[in-house]
Amino acid sequence: MFQLYRSHDLTRQLAPEDFQYILTPAGSLREACIHYDLSYEGNGHSLSFGLPNKKYSLSPHERSYERRHRSYVDPIYDKVEHDLQIGWLVGVDTSRRWSSDRNPFYIDDTGDLIFTPTASSWHAWYKDEITSAYRHAIADRQGRKPAPTQRMHYDYYGPAAIPEGKTLNSKAVGRLLAAGGVYNGNIEGFRQTAERLGGDAVKGYDSVLNETTSGMMVAAASLLVIRNPMAAQELTSYLGKYKQAHVLLDDMNVTQLNYLRRNRAEYNALRGQFNSTVRPNFLKSLSDHPDALSTFDSNNLLRLANGNVPSGWQVHHKIPLDDGGTNAFDNLILIQYSPYHSALSKMQAIITKELPYNASTDVLWPSPNGVIYPVGK
Repeated sequence: MFQLYRSHDLTRQLAPEDFQYILTPAGSLREACIHYDLSYEGNGHSLSFGLPNKKYSLSPHERSYERRHRSYVDPIYDKVEHDLQIGWLVGVDTSRRWSSDRNPFYIDDTGDLIFTPTASSWHAWYKDEITSAYRHAIADRQGRKPAPTQRMHYDYYGPAAIPEGKTLNSKAVGRLLAAGGVYNGNIEGFRQTAERLGGDAVKGYDSVLNETTSGMMVAAASLLVIRNPMAAQELTSYLGKYKQAHVLLDDMNVTQLNYLRRNRAEYNALRGQFNSTVRPNFLKSLSDHPDALSTFDSNNLLRLANGNVPSGWQVHHKIPLDDGGTNAFDNLILIQYSPYHSALSKMQAIITKELPYNASTDVLWPSPNGVIYPVGK
């Protein structure tokens, strides 16, 4: 059912999981013309509490409201149109499935509300009003976030990001979804996602969220966060995100880590050492490595020999300098920037964004095995 809300009422009246069903300003206006009386006469010549009068009985033969000719004043219609464009009024329809054509907001894997601009006319305030209301709604619910928007039909699992022959209905992916369910406080919602994926995803989900683990507290983010040593031994893949598509990283080492953010002076000293001498020396050491020979052409091998990074690659700290990582070569890996390094960097940013310097939290930390990732691509 379609409903108009004042933006300052969203926090109290709209559940966080329903923010994804907010319509574009133009779509909201079309629905308002059907479900509300936008006539000047029907509203006592002004809006009551900022909202037009709602029609509580709709006749199938009743036409939707049409604005008067532009040469005439139509104050209620014009006020509603203006307030929708700047986000002071918001239209929501929870009776229909999410669609990228109608719904400019979606909930990502971390539970954040993401705005995608549409062709509909909108003001910068529109995005700000709604995202601010969502943050307050989450805070009012003790930080519990809803499950991600199901966007399967809209390149949700981008085909270019998934290696050929990989499926997203394995037990490993089910275990990753289980971690997301605990972290976001929405176990049932994430289980429904596993059910929709089919295959062995549900078995993997249930193998993690049994009676022992379902009530455990989770200390970090992404879909790879479970305080369960047995689960850590089983997980050799990481389900990350790159440009709104999922990417599955295989051959990963998952370790339980007490992430302690380093003080900035020590961090900056290590980073300076890495930039000046460690990185070029590490790259030179890879120039005749068997994995490098099977991955790079002669031009890029020459770049390695000269201590330079091949185009599209990045030297990555397996355990970051931001934590207790070092510049030792066994803590470094040459990783393809897109999508693999980006997916891991996003995970680290999620974990640390609310963690103060010199504070710590327990996480399960994924890092690629070997010295080059991926090999032979």
